[in-house]
Amino acid sequence: MKTYFKRIIVIACIGILTITSGCVRKTMQKEVDRIVAEVLDYSTRTVEPELKLQRVRFDRILRDSEKRHIDQYRALTQVMADSMMSFQMKLVQMKEDTVYQLSDSEIDYYNRSQKVMRDIITGCWEILDNHQEEFTELQKEMYPKMVIWQKDLMDIVSKNLPNNFRNEFGQGGIQILGMEHLGPNNMNPVFFQLYEPKTNFPLETLKEALLRTNQSYTRK
Repeated sequence: MKTYFKRIIVIACIGILTITSGCVRKTMQKEVDRIVAEVLDYSTRTVEPELKLQRVRFDRILRDSEKRHIDQYRALTQVMADSMMSFQMKLVQMKEDTVYQLSDSEIDYYNRSQKVMRDIITGCWEILDNHQEEFTELQKEMYPKMVIWQKDLMDIVSKNLPNNFRNEFGQGGIQILGMEHLGPNNMNPVFFQLYEPKTNFPLETLKEALLRTNQSYTRK
């Protein structure tokens, strides 16, 4: 289910990043600011309350040992997310057309992090295998809401664009019926299980990254 929200955020962020590169961003900063603010506001008001409700509901069926494993996975993910954000901010603050050479330590850290992430994914899938039926029902219940969220966020992004961008970006895609009956994809249960309702992790990290990136571009 978390993939639903992740997909929404990714779609919005791709739109933002696509229209905010180079000279385009400089001439559209007010629109970009509005998009970022409205996307985050919509997330806070509409998506997050439902996500928290369903994640608490799912937590009730988990065993204590599974909850402990998920807590460990969250801690590892937080460390990697913080490192990724720091690196991203370093890149954002560089001048355009800069050539950046990765250091040996950065390459080593990335490769080790990939292995840790694979272990987290495997662990989350093992937990899901114990609760496949409950998760499938939850996914079916959430799919109609996800469709609404995606449409609303696309409207937010497209309405703040100039007409020449709006006409292209706001076009509807192919509608596929029966998607709610498909089994969870590789990352779906991982993101959902890692979500922590009290701290709003990792959504809060994503929101902070979006704000900080936008502010850094604004200062250029």
